[in-house]
Amino acid sequence: MSTPEKGNFGELLAKVILPKVQLIALLVSAIGLVFHYLNLNGSSTMLMMGFTTLAATFFLSAFAVVSISATSKHNPSALILYKVLYLAAPVILIGSLFYILHFEGFKEMLLVGCVALGGAILISATLVSNPDNMVILKRPLLLTLPVFLLGVYFLYKISIL
Repeated sequence: MSTPEKGNFGELLAKVILPKVQLIALLVSAIGLVFHYLNLNGSSTMLMMGFTTLAATFFLSAFAVVSISATSKHNPSALILYKVLYLAAPVILIGSLFYILHFEGFKEMLLVGCVALGGAILISATLVSNPDNMVILKRPLLLTLPVFLLGVYFLYKISIL
């Protein structure tokens, strides 16, 4: 992976730093979930670190500059959906963290996050037939779909309690 030209911190953050931090946070979160379900010590700390870092990277990704070509025939709503996908995912992650750690407010966060992210995913699915829209929405869809499924899982667990 080539680094952006010198002096452009925004591109460096979006293309190099955030993907690496997301991968590390994802690994910490996965290990924390395994520890949690095995009732091992330190699971809550790992989950807090992993989910919070992952939520922060998603939030920062929403404000990264999307590079599109000058001849691109993308739909302008694809750029809005790019931001909605990356802004709704942290709400689900923090809601899931609150559910696991038994904090108040997890129901509202999970519900709002799942409705927003689910709606954005459905609308994005109608736009990906255009290759220019697919260039914009591919990475956010691949990263936020598992978060949406996690939110739906926790909403399902709440409904049968």
